[in-house]
Amino acid sequence: IRHLSTAMAQTPGLGPIAASITTKLQAALNPAALKLKNESHKHARHWVDDGSAASDAGETHFKLEVVSETFAAMPLLKRHQLVYGLVADELKAGLHALSLDLKTPQEQLKNSTKPAVQEK
Repeated sequence: IRHLSTAMAQTPGLGPIAASITTKLQAALNPAALKLKNESHKHARHWVDDGSAASDAGETHFKLEVVSETFAAMPLLKRHQLVYGLVADELKAGLHALSLDLKTPQEQLKNSTKPAVQEK
């Protein structure tokens, strides 16, 4: 599969793979927070241009952080399986690696190491 939906590919500021991933995850997970970072440049030396849509777009490696209530009462493995299922087309289009950090809003609060901002 070399091409993804043109509607998704036209998302301002995002390449076709990132736009497709973002659109699908927002629709399916209704996330409180979603951060997708293209880290393909870090892997340029070991990942060759294979002619896939992801390779052509320079979007083969991503780090994904999602905070969603959808993950409540769901073991980590099931969360990963859910996300990988949602991005199956992107994987077929040449997405090579996806680092996942998937939390519920409660887990995000519990694990937050930043001090609370105090208003004056």
